[in-house]
Order: sequence, then C-alpha cells, then structure tokens
Amino acid sequence: MLIRLPTLGALWQNVYMVAWWTYRSNQLSRIFTPNPNTQIRLRLRLPVLLVGLLLILALLTPDRLWTTLLVGLSGLLLLAYFWARSLASGLSASRQLRFSWVAVGDRLQEEFVIMNQSAFPALWVEIKDESTVPGYNAAIVQSISAHDLVRWRQAAVCRQRGHFHLGPWSIHSGDPFGLFEVSHQYEDTEEIIIHPPVISQLAIPLPPGQSEGSPRTVAQSWQATINAAGVRDYTAMDPFHWIHWKTTARRDELFVRQFDRDAAGDIWLLIDCDRDVQIGTGPEGTEENAVLLAASLATRANTENRPVGLAVYDQNPMVIPPAQGQSQQWAIFRALALMAANGRNPLVRAIDDLAEIARRGSAAVIITPTSSPDLIRGLVMLERHGIESHVLLLDRASFGATDTTNQNTGLQQAIIAAGFHCQVIQPEAIGRPKPSEERHGFWEFRVTGTGKAIAVRRPGD
Repeated sequence: MLIRLPTLGALWQNVYMVAWWTYRSNQLSRIFTPNPNTQIRLRLRLPVLLVGLLLILALLTPDRLWTTLLVGLSGLLLLAYFWARSLASGLSASRQLRFSWVAVGDRLQEEFVIMNQSAFPALWVEIKDESTVPGYNAAIVQSISAHDLVRWRQAAVCRQRGHFHLGPWSIHSGDPFGLFEVSHQYEDTEEIIIHPPVISQLAIPLPPGQSEGSPRTVAQSWQATINAAGVRDYTAMDPFHWIHWKTTARRDELFVRQFDRDAAGDIWLLIDCDRDVQIGTGPEGTEENAVLLAASLATRANTENRPVGLAVYDQNPMVIPPAQGQSQQWAIFRALALMAANGRNPLVRAIDDLAEIARRGSAAVIITPTSSPDLIRGLVMLERHGIESHVLLLDRASFGATDTTNQNTGLQQAIIAAGFHCQVIQPEAIGRPKPSEERHGFWEFRVTGTGKAIAVRRPGD
C-alpha cells in the first residue's frame, strides 16, 4: 500500500491558512468586543430613515430604482459601521507629563501618542481635554494611517501657582462619511502643583535669631562656617582651601577642616492671610507678592542650612515646623502653592498662635500689608516668648490703596519706636524673576557651526 506524504509546499500552505484564520478571528473578536470605555454613536439618523423608507417602497412597489438605492445606501451604512467598529477597537492613546514639578514661568510639557492598530485609517482624531491648568489646552486634531502611530508634544508656560489636574480627556474619531462617531474616555487624572517663583537676588536679609544653650552646636556641617571643630578625611567634593596642611603633613594623608554649624536659630515665615487687608489681584496684588517673598526667603534659608518653617492661617491653616533640607523646601513650596489669602482671622490671632508653638530663640518674619496698630501688641507677645520679630510691611500705597486713612506709613515708625525690626516693601524692591530663573522645566540647545546641538541648559539648573 502506497502512502503519499504531503509536500513541503502543502505543509506551508496549511500553516499559512491556520495563521491567517487565527489572525482574522482575533481581528474580528477585537472588532466586536470593543473597550468598555469606548462608545459608538450614530451621528446622522437620516440615512437609517432612508433605508427604512426604501425598504418599504421596495416591498410595496418593487422597482429596480428602489432596490439599487436600498442596496447602495445599506452598503454605505454597513461600511461606515464596520469602519467605526474597527477604529473603536484599534485606536488607543496615551499622554505623559515630561517633568513632575514646575514653577510659575516654567514650561509645562506633555507627550501625546495615538496608535491605530485597525485596518482602516483614521482620517480625523480629535482630542478633548478637561485639564484645569490655566492657559494650557491640549485639544488638537490629528490624522493617522492604518497600523501607524503619531507622536507630538504639547506645551504651555505656567502663569499661575496652585493645585491643578491634567485630565480627564477623550479621543474622538469616526468613519469618513460622518455617519458614526467613536469616542474613547480616559478618566485617569494627574495632579500637578505649580510652585511659586523665586527671586535669587532679594535685598532682604534673614534674621539671625539665637540658639538655646551653648553658642556652638553639636551638629557638624558640610558647609564652611566660622567655627572649625576638628578635621576629617578628604573627599572628592571638598575644595582645596579646606585642607588642613599640618594634619596632612603629619599623617601623610589629605585631611580637611570639620566645621560646626553656626549658632543661628529657627526661622518662621508668617504670611498675613486676612482677606480684609489684601490689595489687588494677580501678580500685582499683595497676596502674590507675599508668596514670592516667602518662597525666596525659604530658598535662601535652605541654601544657608538654616531651619525654616511656615505658618499660613487661611481657611485651611497650614503649619510646617522648621527643618532643613530639600524636602523641607518642597513642603514649603507646596503649602505656598495652595495658599489663598481668604482667611477671616486677624493677624494678631495668628501671631498669638505662633507664639505658642515657636521655640525660644527663634525668629519670626511677618509678611503683611496691614495698617492696624494691633500688630504691635502681637510683636510684644512674641518678645515675651523669646521670639525675635522682623516685619516686612507691604506698602499699601504702592500696591494701589487709594484711601489715605488706610495707609500703613505711620505703622512702620510705631513698630521701630517700639524696638522691633520693620522694613517697608514696595513692588519695585521685590522685582520679578528673571527669565533665566524661571526656566526649570525644559531643555535649551545651541547649534554650533558644524551643526551639532549642545545642551546649554537642563531642567532644574
């Protein structure tokens, strides 16, 4: 008995047919089981009504005209429907925030990707965005071929501090005849906090304060101070002028001086959030300038390794105890970003609360546009608790106050006469961040004569 074995071509044809039917079955299953967040909506009801009317005419008065129109219009509806079903299962999109933190003046930038895995092209894909970032709109219309993807970046400059969110958002597409619309909802949101800007060259000194106990602290510092306690091994990050040459020569190894931290006390930043004393709105108002002062002073204190805290008594009071380090600076920036001068408590009540929680020897920097002489009573309360007071008095006349009886020019003289530190702050003395100081969130490149791109600024510089 002769057994005929299949040839190699027949085997390959069988394998190809099995793979092809597997692929087609997967495609059909995807078409008829779309994502639950995807919806297909009929945009035009007139073609469906015409199909029903033509069907009735073809049944009642059979004629080739009605049959031709019925077949043609029904075929158009089926083609449009399968086109929309294919896009419903094949279209997908994603968005990614390029930088996780931004400040006022930084560039917020996202990367969007739309992928089309269906067998039909998407002639139009519209993005609808519900983000709350002021001045940022990711709405755009793109077109994408079958089995292809498009990628682009959307950017905007942050103009307002605060707590916002990116998303939810959705993509919309449809068939080229405009009969069906496909929409895919993305409910995920990403919170973003826009921090206040910082003035690096602010002509306002930090108060020294006093530390309790010994004037020399036990904690050692990695920064140069006026107190040198001993020596330690040299590291690669130490400058050469720290080298202690006598110890180095005696031990035949590099040693550097070990510094103690300066005996400076904690710094408290207290912002007056009473809405009845605020003047103006936006960047020209007292609220934003007070936040700008607090952010700049907190940054300088962190640079000088000074413990700094924040007290904000608005409708949602926030108190951050003094500490050092980068994490403390971000905590203060977050509180300042969320702050709103909408409180109902007068400044004196906030000062009384600060006197109970601040340590003796601390220094309080009070930023306020008030004209009330009750402020002096609060300063006396701080002095009784051993807390040094420094008042930054926002000049009401410079910020647009027109009522001459509501000025605070005489309050400065009364505060100084009572023996406290006071400085009147005008908008010109604060200034605005330089453009180079605002660009923390994106890259800058320079193209050389040979055509090479060189990064001249990186995020966070």
